[in-house]
Amino acid sequence: MISVELSPDVVALLRQMSDRGEQPPRCHDGVIRSAIGGAVRRLVEDGLSGGVRPWDLPALKRRAASLGEVSAATAVWVDTNILVAELVPGGERIVLRGVDVGWRLVRFADGDDVCVRPEFTRRVELHGSGPDAVLAALGVIKPDDVELEYSSEDLGQGETEYRHGYRWIDDAGRSILAEEAKNEIFDGATPYSTYLRGVIIDGDGGVLLSGHDGSADVIEG
Repeated sequence: MISVELSPDVVALLRQMSDRGEQPPRCHDGVIRSAIGGAVRRLVEDGLSGGVRPWDLPALKRRAASLGEVSAATAVWVDTNILVAELVPGGERIVLRGVDVGWRLVRFADGDDVCVRPEFTRRVELHGSGPDAVLAALGVIKPDDVELEYSSEDLGQGETEYRHGYRWIDDAGRSILAEEAKNEIFDGATPYSTYLRGVIIDGDGGVLLSGHDGSADVIEG
């Protein structure tokens, strides 16, 4: 269990937000402690994959691999969009971005730089089906020699996920993924569900597409 404290500066900043009537739900004591504790656990337990943007993952994994023991963390800065925590005893600082009513881990701070890249979300219509619809929405042309890949994973309790899609690295060094996933529960009553996913990783930025039923959200960061 990671102990999380709020520094006097953060306590004062939260009080100022409250006094101005500008304190969003994510800027409350319990939410902040929970977000920092969860981020630290993912770092030390190698559980980052499901909780961060795909383009933030490589750098976070590299830095996490060199972490020593982490026994606690302290929130040292917060505004409505950025949360910074210091790890104890090493002193490393992590930066989280405000997302809806919570926080998402983005990166380790470099010195006093705690800025995060802006993110933009747009809604798009999907044309066609499967991975090809993802590529069309992202404006990416697949090389002829990239073949369709298939995989499946047993999720437990009778649930299985099937995936098929394309994955390659283009001439510019971008990592590209376009896939369709189908979740099926073999209980004779629960209908299966499908969704589309696209990822472009371009250095420390990228694009994430999540869609179903003919439309998708595209996040650029």
